[in-house]
Amino acid sequence: MAAVRRWTVTNTVVLVLLTLHVLLVVFPFIWMIYSTFKTNKEFMRSVWSLPTSFSLDAYVGAWSGGALGGYAVNSLLIMAGATVLTVVVSTLAGYALAVYRPRWMPAVELSLTAAMAIPAYVALVPLVVMLRGAGLLDTHMGVVLPTATFNVPVTIFIMQAFFNTLPRELFDAARMDGASEWSIFARVALPIARPAMFTAAIVNMIWVWNDFLFPVVFINNPARKTLPVGLTDFVGEHITNYPVMLAAILIAAIAPLVLFIFFERQITAALLGGAVKE
Repeated sequence: MAAVRRWTVTNTVVLVLLTLHVLLVVFPFIWMIYSTFKTNKEFMRSVWSLPTSFSLDAYVGAWSGGALGGYAVNSLLIMAGATVLTVVVSTLAGYALAVYRPRWMPAVELSLTAAMAIPAYVALVPLVVMLRGAGLLDTHMGVVLPTATFNVPVTIFIMQAFFNTLPRELFDAARMDGASEWSIFARVALPIARPAMFTAAIVNMIWVWNDFLFPVVFINNPARKTLPVGLTDFVGEHITNYPVMLAAILIAAIAPLVLFIFFERQITAALLGGAVKE
């Protein structure tokens, strides 16, 4: 009986702490949502109160006045290019390291780990010089290439870890049937690796979508700004219009949420799936 009482008290304390944590995390998001329905005068008069009327003016002003539509298109283009490039290169490299296990693999893994440890801002000056020399500065491709380069190491480890779980009998059987190495990769490994590739793509999409450093450094043309960089427009001209600024932030946060919901099944399959798929 005493053991049951101790268990109950412990779980009650844990439940209370978790509830408080959830409230602390969720309340700022709820506050941000209902604050977007206020007018600026109403917001300044009472920051924490609920809106007295329902108005979408903040969203209209954020989308049209803040040019978020064009910024979102730029972010989508950069996100798509960097994600595709990263996943393709990482899948090929992860497969080679996991299946062929070259003798120099430890050196490659050490190099990838070292690359992950290098802060991106350390390479900003050399990257600016290289991109200017290649004529890619102030272009979308000038952001795609460095972004993919810095995302490749960790994505290689994700794909390598997945390919390490595949039984070698799959590849040996294909070789006995006369399949070439490229056919084994394309017809055996890739279909099985789709969940892991989806997961790697989702992770990279969120990283690229939220990236601020590379776009703000490599892009000067306002028409090519990405969404995170475009949000800085609301600091200055729109600094006093807090509902518009909060609406812009919410609009920018929609894409990562939609990506997670849309690819939820693929993420679950990648976490629970084995080597043999249908």
